[in-house]
Amino acid sequence: MTIFGYACVSLLFLLIQTSLIPQLFLSTPFDLLLVQVVYTALNLAALPGTVVVLFTGLLADGLSGTPFGLYTTSYLWLFIVLQVGVQVLHVHSRGLLYVAILAGIVLENLVALFCLSVGGGENAMGLGLFHAGRQLLWAAVLGPILYGCLRVIYSMGAESGRVAAARMKGGRSVS
Repeated sequence: MTIFGYACVSLLFLLIQTSLIPQLFLSTPFDLLLVQVVYTALNLAALPGTVVVLFTGLLADGLSGTPFGLYTTSYLWLFIVLQVGVQVLHVHSRGLLYVAILAGIVLENLVALFCLSVGGGENAMGLGLFHAGRQLLWAAVLGPILYGCLRVIYSMGAESGRVAAARMKGGRSVS
């Protein structure tokens, strides 16, 4: 059930990122799904987290129009690095949150710039670097806010899940 909830939130973020934000602004400020991947890496175990991240990456690759595998590769590497980093360093701080979101933006843009360099566009590299810098600024401002919203969404989902489970067992929920 946890995997389903995380996958639904990923789908919601993808719809917001591909449908709503382009209608309001000229381009997406930064990849909203990166915040979801960071949240997944910091709050789910390895196996369910990998399933969620793979689903998110494949969905983003299929709907974005970018070279297939760009998002899946970026998301999986970010997930692996965060999972290993948290296990080794035992760190759950706000500093890690900022670093993780910004590292995700950098990683995703490095993969995209590698794809551009293989394509041979000189002008595209400069534009890609400008776009990456703009994404870093937006992510530094909006990333932690979005992470906090995810924390509220998932805590409300967990509470409603406990209430539903208690009702199914015939008992009363503890509020």
